[in-house]
Amino acid sequence: MKKFIFLPLFVFGVSTYPDFSMCYNKYKKYSIIPISKNYSITSMKQKKYQKYDEDLGIYLIKTNNKKYLHFKKTHLGVWIASITKNSIYSGNYAEYQNSMKKPAKISTQTKAGSIITDIFCNPIGIGVNGGFLSQKYIQKFISYTPPKTDKLRFLGILFDKNLMITKILPNSLASKHYLSKGKIIKINNQKVTSIKDFPKNIKSVTILQDGLEFTIKVKNDKI
Repeated sequence: MKKFIFLPLFVFGVSTYPDFSMCYNKYKKYSIIPISKNYSITSMKQKKYQKYDEDLGIYLIKTNNKKYLHFKKTHLGVWIASITKNSIYSGNYAEYQNSMKKPAKISTQTKAGSIITDIFCNPIGIGVNGGFLSQKYIQKFISYTPPKTDKLRFLGILFDKNLMITKILPNSLASKHYLSKGKIIKINNQKVTSIKDFPKNIKSVTILQDGLEFTIKVKNDKI
């Protein structure tokens, strides 16, 4: 009697990108991302906001969320995707995040304000300019207070220790006042000579440029 030996058949194929269509359908509606009971993050321009980061390209806004996303940890090398209403970019988790100003990396581009998800549709982060905020840094973004030298960054004003303006960011409130140089001389209509003189709440900023004083009223100083 002949004996037959059955060997398992392995089919080798060319690897393809994983399908994130289910995750896209789940998260494409989140243009405003609920991250906690009281806060959400978005890349859309907001009139009222708690914090805005020019570098990251996102706003923190106060909201009343009955449900919010619970972000999970994952490890390098896994497939992840950056999902918005009109786009989806997938790649590998390439680099961990080490600080607020150095986002985690994906091997492809990300969109600011997108939801970063793994292949099981678990949210693992929020897309920012240059990468994404990972789990623990999402919470840090809520409580993060920039140094005093950044106090006026949300207006588009960068300055040195002598309060001399070093740069006006394009498309900012300061640029709309046609400011390009000068020196900060008053905060809240009170004279200042150093960063130590800055009050906690900034309501107006006065700049001396070409012998003329320009005052910008601040609607929200919580950056």
